[in-house]
Amino acid sequence: MSDRTTAARPDPEARLWTAFATAGDTDAVCRSWLALQCRMLPGAAGGMLLLTQPGGPFRPVAVHPDASQDFGYLREAVEECVRTAAPVVRPPPHDNGAAGLHIAYPILADDAQPVGVVALDLLPRPEAETKAALRALHWGVGWLEAQALRDRMGLEKQRVAGAAAALDIVAVASEHDRLEAAAMAVANEMATRLGAARVAVGLDAGRGIRLLALSHTAWFKRNTAMVAAIEQAMDEAAVQRATIRVPAGGIGAARIAVAHEALAATWHAAGAFTSFPLLIDKGAVGAITVVHDDPPPDAVVRLGEAISALLGPILDHKRRARRLISGRLADGAHDLLATLAGPRHLAWKMAGAAALACVTLAMLLPSDFRVAAKAVLEGRVQRAVPAPFDGFIATASVKAGDAVHRGDVLATMDDHDLQLDRVRWQSERQRLLLKIDEATSKHDPGTIGQLQAELSQADAQAALTAQKLARAQITAPIDGLVVSGDLSQSIGAPVETGKVLFEVAPLDEYRVNVRVDEHDIGAVKPGQTGQVLLHGMTGAAVPFTVQRVTSVAEADAGHNTFRIEGALSGAPASLRPGMEGVGKITVGRASYAWIWTRGIADWFRMLLWSWTP
Repeated sequence: MSDRTTAARPDPEARLWTAFATAGDTDAVCRSWLALQCRMLPGAAGGMLLLTQPGGPFRPVAVHPDASQDFGYLREAVEECVRTAAPVVRPPPHDNGAAGLHIAYPILADDAQPVGVVALDLLPRPEAETKAALRALHWGVGWLEAQALRDRMGLEKQRVAGAAAALDIVAVASEHDRLEAAAMAVANEMATRLGAARVAVGLDAGRGIRLLALSHTAWFKRNTAMVAAIEQAMDEAAVQRATIRVPAGGIGAARIAVAHEALAATWHAAGAFTSFPLLIDKGAVGAITVVHDDPPPDAVVRLGEAISALLGPILDHKRRARRLISGRLADGAHDLLATLAGPRHLAWKMAGAAALACVTLAMLLPSDFRVAAKAVLEGRVQRAVPAPFDGFIATASVKAGDAVHRGDVLATMDDHDLQLDRVRWQSERQRLLLKIDEATSKHDPGTIGQLQAELSQADAQAALTAQKLARAQITAPIDGLVVSGDLSQSIGAPVETGKVLFEVAPLDEYRVNVRVDEHDIGAVKPGQTGQVLLHGMTGAAVPFTVQRVTSVAEADAGHNTFRIEGALSGAPASLRPGMEGVGKITVGRASYAWIWTRGIADWFRMLLWSWTP
């Protein structure tokens, strides 16, 4: 009977091994491991196992044999073990009254710093047994180090999976150009990834956050108590710039959640609400509110925080890109003012001060207001040399650009026909004289009168022919420069009477022809002075005085221009007719700012006038 009872009673050590093999979490593994380790070490009065999270304090996760037992007297051994990252064996303090050994053994994963410490209180024993206990503890700690590595790998897997999910949602947001479409895609994707019943996305609209998209909802009524409650909850998270959860617990617990509690009361069904702010470097630009049927674990909340941290700049960029006056321009002006008036940015402040000084000087300092236009140099007197009669060009002595003196031969006409005409009219005159003598001898007064009339006609024709022969040599009418005409390629070509063959301009008398645009002609008057800078003489400008303002407009490169004639003063000898350049006429004095903005102001006045009814 006694043997059956003993066989039916479970072995305590077997129960510990079963609990150790089937433990569901790290704390359960640590409790069963510490109990097993104390049973394997003879004379173990008890102990405790401490673990830590990265950057956090050590916390006791297992105490043996009684969870309520105080092992504070092992503190010195634990602190030395943490500091040295090596096993510590030391006797208890003298004032403790206990006899034995305090052993602290570090739990190392892949870091130099311990992730945990095993602290044991052993009864006194020989040195050999103490070393055996340390060896047994060394082998046993390997289980805990493996568990720490498994926990770390699991955490890293969660982080990688969370990062992949966050990047997928960022990619979904980037696929859409329109803000509303991007917000709707983000809400639907987050609802799937976070296992949420609803996901709401809202952005700052100037007077608070405005609901932009609601997952799995193509359209919603904006003027409802539910939408107002969601927007107020988003504002609450954005103002605090932190995650808020209702019911509170874990991440986001120590936050003001008045609006979230009101949302929970307004929601048509019980649920858990979590809001994540959308942050950029300047603050919160919106928020995402997630509704779960049951409170989500901290891993889901961390994933939501990672997603919102990545989505903030993307959604804000799409929001600002959609607006111009109230968006990009306003933001740019705000950034500029913050740079010039805020701290740091000394170089920008100096540049802004210099620009302000330049604008002020431009508005206050006066200067000569000058009208600029294209200019052409012309001779004051320009003589035309036409063809004296119908004929053919025999020779050409000069061409455009040659300097000539009065009387120089410019070209000659072919005079063969004229020579024949002169001989013909001379012969005709001799014939008529013989007939007159014959009629005189016959005393025939009627015939004599007729023949004398024919003789007068023959003399006139002979004189005309002689005159044409005299003009067969085309000569220069004045001293000057041939400004047009080149007959060197027209030898033997026919010309008609009056056709201009050459133009000659004097070399010491010039005038400047300035083509002033119609926008500036009202300011130009005779008597004003100016200067012209010619392309062939850029070293010095030549002064001139306006003599005449024509009232006839001419088209020039798509603009209406008026011709202004000016007399040069102190013209150098190197000037030549036909030279071009830019002329500037001084029409008054005005500030630099008015001179530089005059064209834009005129254009704006014309535009305003054309639009005004």
